[in-house]
Amino acid sequence: MNERIKELVLEASDFMSETANWGHLPGSHNDIFHEKFAELIVRECADIAKNSQYRGASSDYYDGFNEALVYSANKIKEQFGVE
Repeated sequence: MNERIKELVLEASDFMSETANWGHLPGSHNDIFHEKFAELIVRECADIAKNSQYRGASSDYYDGFNEALVYSANKIKEQFGVE
């Protein structure tokens, strides 16, 4: 498992511990962990797309390329219900 996935696992575990202990979310600990972990992965993928924009020059080609990356990031989040 790569380091970033390990970091996301820890982040989801922390979220699960914090919310489950205070009773903020319904569901089992596993459900809370799995939902948060999936959300973090989707958000990470969308961020990668959005942050891959070309910033070196301005032209119709690069503007279109950048718009497509932002569009893709938004569609990824929309597909999985992540804001």
